[in-house]
Amino acid sequence: MTAEAVPVVVLAGFLGAGKTTVLNHLLRAGGAGQTTDGGVADRARLGVLVNDFGAINIDALLVAGQADGAVTLSNGCMCCSVDREGLDAALVELARPEAGLDAIVIEASGIAEPKALVRLVAGLDDPTMRYGGLVYVVDAAGFVELRERHPVVDSHIAIADLVVVNKRDLVDAAALSELVAAVREVNSSAPVVAVAEGRIDPALLFDRLAREVEDVTEPRQLTLDEMLIPDAEHAHAEHPEGHEAHTHLHDAYQSVELDTADAVDPRRLAALLHEPPAGCYRIKGVVRFDLPGYPERYVVHGVGGFVRITRDGWSGEEPRTRIVAIGSGMDRVAAREALESILATAETADDEYGILHITRHLPDAH
Repeated sequence: MTAEAVPVVVLAGFLGAGKTTVLNHLLRAGGAGQTTDGGVADRARLGVLVNDFGAINIDALLVAGQADGAVTLSNGCMCCSVDREGLDAALVELARPEAGLDAIVIEASGIAEPKALVRLVAGLDDPTMRYGGLVYVVDAAGFVELRERHPVVDSHIAIADLVVVNKRDLVDAAALSELVAAVREVNSSAPVVAVAEGRIDPALLFDRLAREVEDVTEPRQLTLDEMLIPDAEHAHAEHPEGHEAHTHLHDAYQSVELDTADAVDPRRLAALLHEPPAGCYRIKGVVRFDLPGYPERYVVHGVGGFVRITRDGWSGEEPRTRIVAIGSGMDRVAAREALESILATAETADDEYGILHITRHLPDAH
């Protein structure tokens, strides 16, 4: 069965927006050694590539030791001072299968050009990785002034796959509402999540791999994120509401699923992956086609119009279509209708060229 490719997420935003705060939260949010009922560790493992501007990589120092793998690139913007080969080498090192990473996060310099970074990552020609989207962080308290000083920020927001409005606690409700409306005017399709202290739920960005429970009976070195997770007493002091503060994280995103024995129409599926419903950050799943010569299990991923598809055997499982849309601010009814619209019908059965919209995304098609 095809191994899951590691999503590579680009984390961008102007200086001071709170990118490192978001990254540090993602590193902490996986938990330390928590287990599910199936006895599987639930701690997220992230690889981090930090690109800061200047000879001393301050952001790298702030996240050093918290990630399961880290590579730093300093002295300039990644998009203009790191060549294609250099970036590939750094990412390949992080994405090696034995590392077992859930995701790789590239924290871009505050003056980096997001479009160039997206082109670099989306152009990766390595089956172990896939583009995981552009997350753009906005400072709620300084957004109005930022747009006046740097109008180019609108073009950055326009290509984002997810916009995180950070420091929501520093503005009142009316100002926050106006800010979110301004963001949606620039980018009407991307999810917009307003948070304080960078507290975005990792489930929006990536899935955690199932892992065996770690043997904690033997001495071992703790990772910094384990040491930084507050104990119950400190957690209660910081968030008097207790567990409620944690559950609110999950309120920031929704998922809509389709699970059916029906086959899908390849042309309609390709259209959905390239243009997901408004508010949808990513689409993932497995699908089946009821077409002669295409009996395989197709694994699909779509983020911001970038599509990755692989195929393998069903390995004894019942061929089914299982696909999910994940986002924030999605219209659940519209998202459900969008997923159902990809199902094959009698009218699409004779579309002999429709499958080309899928096979052109297969790794062996390039």
